Amino acid sequence: MALGDKVLVATDLSESADEAIRQGHLIAEEARSRLIVCHVVHEMMRNSPLFPQRVQAETEAVITVERQAADAVEQRVMAITGRAPDAFEVNITMGTAEAEILRVAEEVGATLIVTGSRGLTGIRRMLLGNVAERIVRYAHCPVLVVRKHAQTNKTLAPTDLSERAAPGVAIAAEIAKLRGGTLVVMHSLDIVPRPAFGFTVPFGGLPVIPPPEVVTQARNGAEEVLGGLLERLGVQGERRVVEGDAATSIIQTADETGADLVVVSTHGRTGLARVALGSVAEKVVRGAHCSVLVVRSH
Repeated sequence: MALGDKVLVATDLSESADEAIRQGHLIAEEARSRLIVCHVVHEMMRNSPLFPQRVQAETEAVITVERQAADAVEQRVMAITGRAPDAFEVNITMGTAEAEILRVAEEVGATLIVTGSRGLTGIRRMLLGNVAERIVRYAHCPVLVVRKHAQTNKTLAPTDLSERAAPGVAIAAEIAKLRGGTLVVMHSLDIVPRPAFGFTVPFGGLPVIPPPEVVTQARNGAEEVLGGLLERLGVQGERRVVEGDAATSIIQTADETGADLVVVSTHGRTGLARVALGSVAEKVVRGAHCSVLVVRSH
């Protein structure tokens, strides 16, 4: 499978993370991949050079906490997936959640990271956006941000028709084939009326509205390209060409089609230049009501 052979699931033992474990398990089974489940323990150690006995006590406490966390994760994974203890790996680490998840992903060579969309940070329940979005932004591999959703086996693959979006559509097609589901490829015609004379609209200028025949021509051209894309991928699928803002259109189309997965490409960079997730991908990750797989095209 295009998602590779090492699936890393991040869990904070919350309900949202349980869904991440479930979906990560299914993907690993489908792809016959190695399943690794990572849990980050909040940093406990303090530097106390004047009180070595305190350091020893804290070290023992950390070991105990890590052992308890490993047991809790193992029991949770077995209960959710039905896997035997030797059918997955547990990785317990300590530090900042997103930093450690990314470090472990690099260390084990993960080919997919699976994380929940909501989680527990400290004692407050909050959007995992702070964590999940940073994982998506800086990860070296695809990231699946999961949300619990009725299983429809419909995969939505939006594309801007560029070559850079091709890897995401190809992965979506492979997932649809593997699951025997339906692939929906879509393109958004972002046709927005623009001022005829720069900033003159507030002063009486008229917006430029494309003639209907131009819109029809653009729509037909996009549908033809989507059809050719499906043919090259060797998969049957639905084609959708809509009008409007890309991110909003993707979220609306996912709702309308009942998709349980959106696969979106982001044209980010690597290394230290990974400073921003594409705005469309970021909005989809935040706003979609189903799981979102973000594929970085280099």
